[in-house]
Amino acid sequence: MKAGPRRIIVVGGVAAGASAATKARRTDEGAEIVIFERGPYVSFANCGLPYYVSGDIQTLDDLLLMTPEGFAERFRIQVELHHEVTRIERGSHHVEVVDLRSGKARLEPYDRLILAPGGRPIIPPIPGINMQGVFTLTTVPDAQE
Repeated sequence: MKAGPRRIIVVGGVAAGASAATKARRTDEGAEIVIFERGPYVSFANCGLPYYVSGDIQTLDDLLLMTPEGFAERFRIQVELHHEVTRIERGSHHVEVVDLRSGKARLEPYDRLILAPGGRPIIPPIPGINMQGVFTLTTVPDAQE
């Protein structure tokens, strides 16, 4: 076991990853916790997305639950947006993380790893599914599009 605080990496934010990170904080007050989220938002109200699209929710700010700064101030959790974990090296306890803006990859060590990367919608093979104006809705960028 290494000296110093336990390092917990969470892959993915939004509902599952953000909840897991805050639970990890409650479980281990001294841990270093980092969330790597490939998208532009770490925590938003998924169930509000259709209301944003319809106009019932008029501003994006009404969908956002927590910012990276909020995680840092309230929970001492570091959030890195636009970062995708592309590989797990279980033997050495490292993950490869790619900064999606720069394309640079780096290895990050972990003691504990929580996987909450989310998913992609299943698109059924129905007539018209590929027509212009047909979208899936799972993220804030989807809603904005």
